[in-house]
Amino acid sequence: MISRFKGSVLSIHRSTLLILGPLVLMTGFYLLTFSRVQEGKASSNVVQLSAPEMFNNPTLIKATEPSTSLQLKCESQAEALQERISLHINVLVKAPYILMGDYETETLEALHQKTILPIQHALSISYFDTQPDQPITIITLSNRERYQRVAYELDQRKTGSYYGYFQSDEMRIVLNLATGSGTLGHELTHALAQIDFPEMPEWFDEGLASLHEQCEFSEEGDQLLGTSNWRAQLLLTALDRELLPELNSLVQQTRISKKQEALTYAYARYFCLYLQQKKLLSPFYRKLRTNQKSDQTGVRTLQQLLNVDHLSEVDADFQKWLSEFRRNSNQ
Repeated sequence: MISRFKGSVLSIHRSTLLILGPLVLMTGFYLLTFSRVQEGKASSNVVQLSAPEMFNNPTLIKATEPSTSLQLKCESQAEALQERISLHINVLVKAPYILMGDYETETLEALHQKTILPIQHALSISYFDTQPDQPITIITLSNRERYQRVAYELDQRKTGSYYGYFQSDEMRIVLNLATGSGTLGHELTHALAQIDFPEMPEWFDEGLASLHEQCEFSEEGDQLLGTSNWRAQLLLTALDRELLPELNSLVQQTRISKKQEALTYAYARYFCLYLQQKKLLSPFYRKLRTNQKSDQTGVRTLQQLLNVDHLSEVDADFQKWLSEFRRNSNQ
């Protein structure tokens, strides 16, 4: 599972595996255990590999000039973090981003230009009005062993996600980039949402982030549109077995139950996709941000947008949409 910490008091167990096949799903996708982290300096050089691209034809975005104070803060933080990592890594400061990893600097540069900036630009158009004004660290590692090693050295994480996590109190993303860029889309959404809407309900925070695990640009190139991914099977199985909870139970929860975590993430992702296809996802985000103090879960805001007195009135339409989504995906 992909973790998102809110301060130092949240559990490390909120993490989400990304882009897994059915075999891993059946064997328990969020119970993977990290191996012991070996100590000592690594003698190998940085990896001469290309990072996986999230988009085939990313929109090229020109980065804005950061303030001098933010640039200096990023440089200072990068230097401090580098001292805590035993691996030989490269560092590229593109304020507000600090890119670090065992990839060549050219790879980090391409990741910034072809993935990070396009994601930030598209999300700022649809959702986030507050531009990052603090360092966001993104550490990319080339394999599972190195990822686990750095996760332990920085955050003392011995168990958790096989793919990556977001440490919100440090505004730090750590990734095993060899598994693909979908995790980066997920975790970067978390990071930018933390800046723009820190009190976003957990179900919506995870749904929106999960939506961007698998997505594509709109024809205009200024929006990210969610597409189908492995989470659909979890939701469709629950639907077929008549085990899909009512929408109201998804939205009303203040914390995601660990027992139903995987299904809840899938439910939240595809409900976000449902809203997106109705062109209501961006309005819901902005209206909920405005209503946050009076509507902490989003129930009343959804009722207003969907023009219903109770969310139970939406269940049948969502389940019909889900069935049609399955048919369309199988064509």
